Amino acid sequence: MALTLKHQTAAQFISRVREAYRNGDPETLVKIARFLIARVQSGDLTELQIRTAFGLDVTQWNAFKTRMQNLINADNAVKSAVGE
Repeated sequence: MALTLKHQTAAQFISRVREAYRNGDPETLVKIARFLIARVQSGDLTELQIRTAFGLDVTQWNAFKTRMQNLINADNAVKSAVGE
């Protein structure tokens, strides 16, 4: 599903996502990580837009993206282990 913004710009939206990530609990961080990775992969948001909102250079972004993917992978592992 494509990201459709009606009442804010992409930059404003990403800024709000940044604040939610900064202040989020562990479950929220995983949800935001999933969202950001999916939006970049779909082309709805660019890495540059996210890097700018998060104040990251390319190296920092790559490390952050890896950490987000690790969060997603760990969450997937926990979910797949439920009921074993």
